[in-house]
Amino acid sequence: MKKNFFDVPRTYYTTSHTRTQVPMFFFKMAARIINYFIDYDRVLPKLEGTGLKPCRFSKNKAMVSLIFFNYQQVTIGGYDEVVITIMVYPEALGAPPCPLSTILFVKKGDWWGNLGSYVLEMPVTIPAARAAGREIWGFPKFLTTIPYSLAGNHFEFGVDDPDTSEAIVRVKGEMGAGFSASAFDLVSFNNYEDTVFRVVTEVNGKMKNCLCKGVEVKTGPSEHRMAKNIRDLGLEEAKPFAIMSSDYLQTRLNPGKPVADWKSQPLPYRYEQEEEFYKRQYDLLGENK
Repeated sequence: MKKNFFDVPRTYYTTSHTRTQVPMFFFKMAARIINYFIDYDRVLPKLEGTGLKPCRFSKNKAMVSLIFFNYQQVTIGGYDEVVITIMVYPEALGAPPCPLSTILFVKKGDWWGNLGSYVLEMPVTIPAARAAGREIWGFPKFLTTIPYSLAGNHFEFGVDDPDTSEAIVRVKGEMGAGFSASAFDLVSFNNYEDTVFRVVTEVNGKMKNCLCKGVEVKTGPSEHRMAKNIRDLGLEEAKPFAIMSSDYLQTRLNPGKPVADWKSQPLPYRYEQEEEFYKRQYDLLGENK
């Protein structure tokens, strides 16, 4: 671990929930990252209207990841999160020349150029994380419960429907043989304030790269948008090609930067407190004209 990893300048944002430090510091966290190659044409519709395209890998595949994060010590308080991402590039910047080489060998997110991950889903377990993720970074977060168990090489996690308490998804599996290496940064592209917005999360620690043993993904009876996305992508039938895991990571979630103009679509899962926040921001803009 780098001794001065958190010794960086910071600023503060006031969200609809609380005052939030940026970069956000994650002092201790665990991760399970399940990686898939999914048919390109099956993934493409999920990016419609975003200004982003899936990176194309061999055999006409796109890369999709299903991720569990257990954030134990964070500047806004501990919480849990499940994420579905698609490896993408902004159409305005063109396709990256060697996406697989970048993923395998380039650790620093600042060097990833026009390669990153689009966040399709991002449920969380505390209101402060939902508000910050949506209002500072433009992530499609919604608030719910996320049951989980991490026991040695075995893991289980799930997401519940916040409206019905039915299961959206349940995931379980086991990590096989693997090797440890320095963790790479996480880079995302999404739509925010009428731009394609690039966010780099710097990561400090080791990640184990493992073979997969008996990974099962099952959607529940819920008709939630996230359940539909899992079914549409075929994650219940797909076989992952690798799992990356760690129980001792540190991260810095940095402020994002616009890289191209793009008309932003409304985020899913808007809620009353957020609507009031955006109305207040709009009214303030009108007063300052």
